[in-house]
Amino acid sequence: MNNKKYVGKGKQAQNGAELVNFSIAESKIKDFFKEHKNGERYLALTIGKMRETDMYGNTHTVFIDEFVPSKPQAKQEVVEENADLPF
Repeated sequence: MNNKKYVGKGKQAQNGAELVNFSIAESKIKDFFKEHKNGERYLALTIGKMRETDMYGNTHTVFIDEFVPSKPQAKQEVVEENADLPF
């Protein structure tokens, strides 16, 4: 099941550069900004190449990056039963 929230499309720049020009409607992204420690609000986006160019010449799509990294697990201290042995 595809739960990606697509918010825009774009095309490869015509000058041959490895650039993709895209546009996004503000109404589609305003609820996805996340606040960070420094008080700034950020929006994480992912841009991917489409399998096929659409009827408008768009070659790429933009969607909200909702990846949440898992927190590292605390290291468990290994206690050996005979830790007082010299060997």
